[in-house]
Amino acid sequence: MAALLSEYPPAAQQLTLHVRKLLLRVIPDVHEHVYPGWRIISFRMGDGHEHQICWLAPQRFGVNLGFEHGAELPDPNRVLTGNPKSARNVHIRSAKDVDVAKIVALVATAIELHRDR
Repeated sequence: MAALLSEYPPAAQQLTLHVRKLLLRVIPDVHEHVYPGWRIISFRMGDGHEHQICWLAPQRFGVNLGFEHGAELPDPNRVLTGNPKSARNVHIRSAKDVDVAKIVALVATAIELHRDR
């Protein structure tokens, strides 16, 4: 993970690590996997890609929290961006954009969708 993060400015690294810490705390039995080619950190509830709950994609100016089945997630707070038919993201540009309650709610819903599959 250090190699992946080293490609980004320090502020983006710190923000990515901040959101990562939250995800590690709220996803039960979490498995983390770094995909250097895709430049993401995957968070799963099992070993295979099919168990992915979400991912973090560091950016030059922040980090994106992505959901592969984001189109299936309710978004009453309208924080998700991207194609409404597939993957969706939450763009996090600074620590003040980290709304813990909203992120935890999205992750919890993604976990329930995963369990229902």
